[in-house]
Amino acid sequence: MKKRLQLLIWVCVCVGPTCCWHDLDNSEYDCWPLDRPNENNMIDCGGLEMSWVVRPPELVKSGEVFSVTYSVTAQDSFYSWAVQNHVFTQSSIKNAGEARRFCEHHDCPTNWKDANGENCCIHHANIHSCPLGHMTTESICGPWIPDDGKIFTHTISTSGKMTQTNWTAKVVLFHAGLTSLIAHIRVGRMQVALEAKSTVLPAVVCGDGICEEAELCSTCPADCGECPMTAATKLAIGLPLSLLCLSFILTAVWLRYQKEKLLWDESWIIDFSTIKQDQEAHMTMGSIMSVPVGNSDSNTSCVTALSSCTGQPGTRKTLFTCTGIYDGRTVAIKKIQTKTFSLSKTIRQEVKQVRELDHPNLCKFIGGCVEVPDVAIVTEYCPKGSLNDVLLNEEIPLNWGFRFSFATDIVRGMSYLHQHRICHGRLKSLNCVLDDRWVCKITDYGLRTYRRDDGMEPLSTYQQRLLEVYMPPEFQNSNMEPTLAGDVFRCSQVALEAPQSVNASSELIRRCRSHNPAHRPTFEQIRKFLHRINPIKTSPVDMMMNLMEKYSKHLEVLVAERTQDLMHEKQKTDRLLYSMLPKQVADDLRQGKPMQAQSYVSATVFFSDIVGFTQLSSSSTPYQVVDFLNKLYTTFDDIIDNYDVYKVETIGDAYMVVSGVPRVNGILHASQISSMALDLVGVCRTFRIPHKPNTQLQIRAGIHSGPVVAGVVGTKMPRYCLFGDTVNTASRMESNSLALKIQCSSSTFYLLEEIGGYVLECRGTLQVKGKGDMVTYWLEGTKTSLVSKETAKHIVLETEAEKEAELRSSVPGFLSDDLLLDPS
Repeated sequence: MKKRLQLLIWVCVCVGPTCCWHDLDNSEYDCWPLDRPNENNMIDCGGLEMSWVVRPPELVKSGEVFSVTYSVTAQDSFYSWAVQNHVFTQSSIKNAGEARRFCEHHDCPTNWKDANGENCCIHHANIHSCPLGHMTTESICGPWIPDDGKIFTHTISTSGKMTQTNWTAKVVLFHAGLTSLIAHIRVGRMQVALEAKSTVLPAVVCGDGICEEAELCSTCPADCGECPMTAATKLAIGLPLSLLCLSFILTAVWLRYQKEKLLWDESWIIDFSTIKQDQEAHMTMGSIMSVPVGNSDSNTSCVTALSSCTGQPGTRKTLFTCTGIYDGRTVAIKKIQTKTFSLSKTIRQEVKQVRELDHPNLCKFIGGCVEVPDVAIVTEYCPKGSLNDVLLNEEIPLNWGFRFSFATDIVRGMSYLHQHRICHGRLKSLNCVLDDRWVCKITDYGLRTYRRDDGMEPLSTYQQRLLEVYMPPEFQNSNMEPTLAGDVFRCSQVALEAPQSVNASSELIRRCRSHNPAHRPTFEQIRKFLHRINPIKTSPVDMMMNLMEKYSKHLEVLVAERTQDLMHEKQKTDRLLYSMLPKQVADDLRQGKPMQAQSYVSATVFFSDIVGFTQLSSSSTPYQVVDFLNKLYTTFDDIIDNYDVYKVETIGDAYMVVSGVPRVNGILHASQISSMALDLVGVCRTFRIPHKPNTQLQIRAGIHSGPVVAGVVGTKMPRYCLFGDTVNTASRMESNSLALKIQCSSSTFYLLEEIGGYVLECRGTLQVKGKGDMVTYWLEGTKTSLVSKETAKHIVLETEAEKEAELRSSVPGFLSDDLLLDPS
């Protein structure tokens, strides 16, 4: 911001008896020295800026509380300027970096009264207010004015870091007239003031006998008198009646709107690609004779464009219908063979009609596909197959009670359809299907225009004969529209396919097959008749138990198949569990063993994070950041599989790995982590950020060895966590490391020296938070040949042998091998 003070040109605009010292934009701030400031010794701010975030209101009532927010920011050049001009009094601040750390990271005292230039960057921040009518002509409202009465309000002071940026204060003004508000801060030996002006209006007092502008007869009748009856009051008498009439009108409009909304609602339209092909064909013991050859208008037909809709030759199993997985459940798919399809209003009306149907003896319409060549109707799937398949299946000896139950279900479903003025027109035993509870349901009803192109291919001899059998007499020589009486005739033909049911209702069937449609009964009459003659004495449960006995062998096969599926799912679960927890820990948890934290004498912990990740994230979208981290840490995961290490967790851009836990490997944990760290840093040199390929990825890493405690934390989403000072020190090694560098502690250095094969360079003494001075090393790489696997194995065996020897020597009466071999 260009400060006019640098030009030493002062432009003051006099307002009443006072003059201003600021610009009239959102940068009305100036700087003074802390000692003896006045209106004549302003100084350059050096890159320190103040601005209003929430300005004081232009108009405010006396005594009204309002909040203001102002920002304090420092440019990068400010810290260099502050050091050059001795703004900070501390002798320890000698350069811009130290000044920045003091202002951005040094914590101020909890009590603002204890804050000063020695222990806090912004050691004073508050709001002054000066009613300009009370100011003298010799002075202006500036930060040098003491608390002697000329400053009428003074908010509570605060202090804090430069990184706080936004500062908020609550202000109350009491003196009417134009008031100057000063946001005042002190930074070291410099103070900054930001000005704004507000006009304070006098508070309105009801009861003083004066009807002021802000007072009304409704709010202050004592001053302004009682309000006369307005037109609104007079209309309020008739308003309830008007609202009642309006509510009736709106209700009628809303109901009509809902009806139209359902018509144009397209939530039933299904994208064919979202229907997953059923990998496990839904097959059951059915009759091969019932499988029609060629085209069919039944949703139990296997003849569709889906290649999966073919039965297994040479078996007694029949695939009743083409199925798929939609919205997590199995559905029946009826494809319409058409080259063109238009979603007309007629089709929308048909879909609206079938969507409103809800009856236990109707197959529920789920949705439809309207994109050529995948035009299809999706309905509820009934796994037991069609009534035709069940009746012709010799392995299902249905008794009279079941057959009568099927006939009753068909009549109930057709009666419900006819009550809604829907003619089926294609009713036959292939369109009557059985669900898993052996309830007979009617399918392929309605949607005549939707199906208009279905069945255009030539029919086979069998299908032509089947069509003639179900054709009512009045349809033989004409192309008539489906009728209610025609559905009654077709239902009688379905009843003839169940011979045992004919004996009980042969007279009813004869009436249903009358050549005169007017003589045929309605489905409601048929339903009442069947209810009256129902001779079933045994419960459906007993019938079902008898049927289940005949299916016992088939159930054994299904149980075996489901058991195999369960084993596959168990394997998937194990893989997922072992990716979250170590295998031995996961096995103990699954067996219900209590998990106790374990202590490990020596392990090596690795930490890494991405340099500049905050800036990279701010310039990237969340999806780009997630994609980048996923690709990077997938690459890391592939690398660490080559080493005896365990990945603890990733948090944001941090990556944590340990070796020696939970599997103890002697002292080799240091070499395993070191080799892994070199590979991870090496791959970063060639890794390219997907959305910023020209940006070099840089990580910094840290390694430390020492004792740790490990255990499982939590029961929901349990995590295997590490605890101890070793973890904290490893994190400090990483945070104090440099880009594409690996910093390790002395403990890791000595272990690597003992193992051999690594190149390390002493970094020197480093001040580590919480640890004091530490000598650290850079892990540069490996020598020409690392220790061989045989040598590593020897080190492990030697370490274990030493531990065993120490344990045995502590046993009373134990004699070492040396004593046994040495006679002396």
